[in-house]
Amino acid sequence: MVRLTSGGERLTFAGDLVFTVGFEHPDWHNGFEHDPEEAARVRVNLLRELAANRELLVATHMPFPSVGHVAVAGDAFRWVPVSWDY
Repeated sequence: MVRLTSGGERLTFAGDLVFTVGFEHPDWHNGFEHDPEEAARVRVNLLRELAANRELLVATHMPFPSVGHVAVAGDAFRWVPVSWDY
């Protein structure tokens, strides 16, 4: 995970930590995580933080444009992609 800040804005690059089904089931692991329980704990904490702060997230395993925000959806999360103007 890498965080970039500029002025009052932040962007988090989550790499392999976040994947599509992980929004509805953040406690699931993807089979490549060496410590699934720790990965799930970190993922849930990150998604909660991003939803609370409305911080941009870049996640390579999300649909194009792979940049968006996290929203809370009941007991799960929802991916809200940024608008792509091209």
